[in-house]
Amino acid sequence: MSAPVIAGFTFVEHLGSGGFADVFLYEQQWPRQRVAVKVVRPDVPLNEREKQLFTAEANAMARLADHPYIVSVITAGMTQDGGRPYLVMRYCPPPDLGLRVRSNPMAPADAVSTGIKLASAIETAHRSGIIHRDIKPSNVLVTTYHEPALTDFGIAGHLADVEGESDVRISYPWSPPEMLDGRSNGSVASDVYSLGATIWHLLVGRSPFSIPAGDNSTRALSARILHAPPPATQRPDVPPALDRLLQQCLAKNPAHRPQSALDLARSLQQVEAAAGWARTSVAVEGDRLDTSVQALAPEHEEDRTVMKAVTVISASSPRRVAAAQVAQQPEDRPRGRTTSVVWGVIGVVAASAIVAGLVLSGGRDKPTKPAVAPTTGTPSPLIADTLTKPPTLTGVREGREVTFRWDSRESVDAGDEWIWQEVGRQGFRRTTKRAATIRSAGEVCLEVRQVRGSDESPTANDCVR
Repeated sequence: MSAPVIAGFTFVEHLGSGGFADVFLYEQQWPRQRVAVKVVRPDVPLNEREKQLFTAEANAMARLADHPYIVSVITAGMTQDGGRPYLVMRYCPPPDLGLRVRSNPMAPADAVSTGIKLASAIETAHRSGIIHRDIKPSNVLVTTYHEPALTDFGIAGHLADVEGESDVRISYPWSPPEMLDGRSNGSVASDVYSLGATIWHLLVGRSPFSIPAGDNSTRALSARILHAPPPATQRPDVPPALDRLLQQCLAKNPAHRPQSALDLARSLQQVEAAAGWARTSVAVEGDRLDTSVQALAPEHEEDRTVMKAVTVISASSPRRVAAAQVAQQPEDRPRGRTTSVVWGVIGVVAASAIVAGLVLSGGRDKPTKPAVAPTTGTPSPLIADTLTKPPTLTGVREGREVTFRWDSRESVDAGDEWIWQEVGRQGFRRTTKRAATIRSAGEVCLEVRQVRGSDESPTANDCVR
């Protein structure tokens, strides 16, 4: 395997190959560190599709580079021996999370904590208008600090554009029914499904609809995903609430799943609290969930990502799984230019340098808090969690009307809001009021959370007959 010559980097070893790129381990000379470099293979013609594909991945990962649970892009450029575009990324040593749990599944507490961290990464991507579309265990690397890091945004799409695509690359064991039968090319709901399937895999060591020693061909697997009920993990140490939540994530109808990655993270936190496990913080950047994103929320052979026409289910030849970096890529994306790989990412790096310069020049009497605090273990969240207790919630019936009232167990700050939902009905409502009246002759159940910026309290629940 011929490694390209890249100024300032010394080749160490080949890590793996994907659809149209190779991944190598290099030693960066200054500052000295090991990095993973993803390079377009010399045998791949650099047509407009490949150029735009590489540019899109660079831009997507650069936009999300500060997140503690997303593999960051350090820089990008063109090789000196052939002009091939490359990405320089943070190096995460092998194996990936899929290989780690194949023969040694995670303890439930660890799987839930990992799920919350990945949901934080996915929620941050969604708030930036990016859906991943290929979430699976082999696309989760593990940092030297034993933290999960989501990678391979090569087939990520923008929320406003994905439904107009004529084809899309998918990984069957992790893709929801609506992507298999052509109803969707990817959405917030499809990423939630794939994350749920990934957490299920962390607990069991295989994808939810695969059968040990059974027929796990593309056709058989697709049939079960489309028609079989979501399975339970069948692990006695898995809390029933966690099994129910994962089955909800794997619901055939996207509307029956958690409506966002943040909703899934909060539900996983409730599982932690009920089980008495250590609480995992949510790391989400931004004060408000973008309403346009909300509106669009509607191991072997299994691990390969294949190209699929919207209305036809098909498979491709097996690919080689990279031990440390997964480099599979799609073959079709909107048109663009290779040069934006360099300038797009260099622009991000330059902007970061300017910001750093402004901070340093501000003097000692004006310290600026970094986006992520330095840690020696588990990374601190981007937004500190301040709401740790569920609200008080009581309901009273008067004839055919039930009035629920709630309040904070801690405090109510200026700008705080509440999110409530009638259980069994879709759609959360946001309000500054502390009461809601529902007209119904039968039993009514309500759940409510306090919201402060991007932080949300655990959910309170109450039912009135």
